Amino acid sequence: MDRQRIEAAIRDIATSPKNVHFDDLVNLLDNHIKHLFPGYNHHGNPHHAFTVAGQTFNIAKPHGQGKVKSVYVRNFLAAMEAAGLYSPEEKK
Repeated sequence: MDRQRIEAAIRDIATSPKNVHFDDLVNLLDNHIKHLFPGYNHHGNPHHAFTVAGQTFNIAKPHGQGKVKSVYVRNFLAAMEAAGLYSPEEKK
């Protein structure tokens, strides 16, 4: 996945932060965003910690339907903004 598609996927997440599945978010991070940042790190269970471009944030693995709480999505978006992959102005 190229950078434009990654940015588009992040914008899609931003448009519906209450409908983000844990596995989809981890897949995006571990399989695509990881390759853009040499210092990428992912560890932990059930609270997963990610480091992207020097920004560390947590995502708790949800129970039930697998949707991530919006607070964790906001933390992800803030880290993606700091990494230069997302701009809230482009959310629309």
